[in-house]
Formats: sequence, structure tokens, C-alpha cells
Amino acid sequence: MGWFVTLLVLGLLAFGNCFAHLPTETRAKFGPFELICESLGATTSGLTDTLGLTGHDASVEYAKEPPIEPLPFGVPEVADASKVPGEVQVLKRKGYWVGYSPTLRRPVWAAYVIPVGRILESIPDRPSRFFRDKEVPASPVHEDYTSSGYDRGHLAPNYAIATYYGAAAQKETFLMTNIAPQEPELNRGPWRILEAFVADDLPERIGTVWVIVCLVPGTETLTTARRGDTHINIPEGFGMILASVKQNRLYAIAVYMPQDTKETKRPRYCFRSIRWIEEQTGLNFFSGLSQDRQDTLETVEVSRFWPKWKLIK
Repeated sequence: MGWFVTLLVLGLLAFGNCFAHLPTETRAKFGPFELICESLGATTSGLTDTLGLTGHDASVEYAKEPPIEPLPFGVPEVADASKVPGEVQVLKRKGYWVGYSPTLRRPVWAAYVIPVGRILESIPDRPSRFFRDKEVPASPVHEDYTSSGYDRGHLAPNYAIATYYGAAAQKETFLMTNIAPQEPELNRGPWRILEAFVADDLPERIGTVWVIVCLVPGTETLTTARRGDTHINIPEGFGMILASVKQNRLYAIAVYMPQDTKETKRPRYCFRSIRWIEEQTGLNFFSGLSQDRQDTLETVEVSRFWPKWKLIK
């Protein structure tokens, strides 16, 4: 009986590990059993991925040494004006760049780079409120979100920018042009976990990490009891694209979380292909690469975060 239980447990863990590496669309077919299978997979997949025993990446040859700036692989371009109407204003801050849409009254993307080695070990005291952006006419203000039911969701995060670029850069993350409506459960749950993982863990695994945060446009606008309709577009979800260069190869990962993502959702179950993210956001990423290299990098849905070691080459 003891052997049977042991074999059963090992079998379930092996199944869960295999499940964790299935494409997103395939996992969704498990219906009500998906959450149970996710829990089984999370038990072992983090370890086997870290060791490089499981999972696959998306990469292309890249012989250059990218500069430590937010967008060395190309500024995101608008590919679908129905999703990103009007102009996109590129604003360059101390720790990040942001593409702000005056039409949507929120950013459509933000980009930052996390080098190896932080300058601060703890976060300075965060500002008590968010600030109107004086560079942007009709910039949203702090009160536009008050009593709306949505958090003021950072694109370039307070934590990463503060610890890698300092207090002055941190303050700029509280400009309202870096903020979008975000469901509290998403903002304080899996999205926050993802931001911390990218800032704390990935640079130690693979080196410098370039990050682009992007938004899938929605059909509703933010309404508050105090201010009424503020005409701020509420995104359907939040995407994050990660890139790193190692041994003359450019690696990339795409993650997407819709607004209704549950607090218990693990980021490893939110992988998508970059091309899928492009179709949803109306943006073209990695515009500095040739089209064939974009196709190679962007059409693969990865199944792991980058491993720390590769026991199997």
C-alpha cells in the first residue's frame, strides 16, 4: 500500500509538471480541473525549470551588446490604429520611458531596464499621492481614480525603479501618465508577484533584463462617484515582455494577465506569444529587428522563465 501511494504521488507530480508546460490554450481545455492541475504543476515545475531540465525558450541570434537603456530593440510602433487611436507621446524619465495616449488618457506601454546590481536595498518612503504630469496637457489627476473601484496601477513599477535608480526616479513612477486602471486583486496579487520576480530573481539568473509593459484596450472608461466619467480607457488586461541577451542570443518572454485574473494565479501560467500580445494591443514590438527575426522570436509561446542553470544543454 505504501508503494502504491508513493507511485501515485510521483505520477501526479509528473503529470502536473507536464501540464505546466502545455500551451495556454491547451490547459484551458481542462475546464474546472485546470486550477487543480496548475497546483500540481507548480509543485515541481519551478525547480525543474530553474535547473534547465524542463521547458523551452524563444530566442534568435543577436551578436550586439545592447546599451543599458529602455528600448534597444526598437520603440513600440502602432500597428492597429483602431486599438491605439491618435498619437502616442513618448516621455523619457530617469528610470523608464512611457508611451502615453492623450486619446485613451492612459499609457499604452512603458519600458525599463533592470541591470545587474541594485543601488538601494530597500524602497524609500513612497509618495502619499500621485502627480499630474505637467508635460502633458489634460493629464489625469490623482482624484480621477478616487472611489472608482480600480487601483492606480503602475506600468513602470515603484519597487524596481526605486531600488535600481533611486528616490528621484521612484517619484517619477507616481506621475499619472505612468498609471492605468487596474483591478485591486490583480494589482496586489499576481501582477505584483511578477514585478518582484522580474526585479529580484531574473537578473541573477540571466543578467540584464529589458522590460516592456503594455495594455490591451478595453471598451469602457473610468467613472467615479466624485468626478463622473473621466474618459480614461479601462484596459482589458496587462502584458509584460521580457528580453535578455546571453551568449550572442536574444531571449524573450511574454506574459499576459486579464483584469479578472484571480489572486491565486501563478505568473508561470500566464505565458503567451509576443505575436499574440501584439495582436491584442495593436502594437509592434522589437521593431529594430528584421521581420524574419521578429517572426522567429515572436511566434513562440515559451513554457518557462529563464533557468538559472542548464543541466541539459
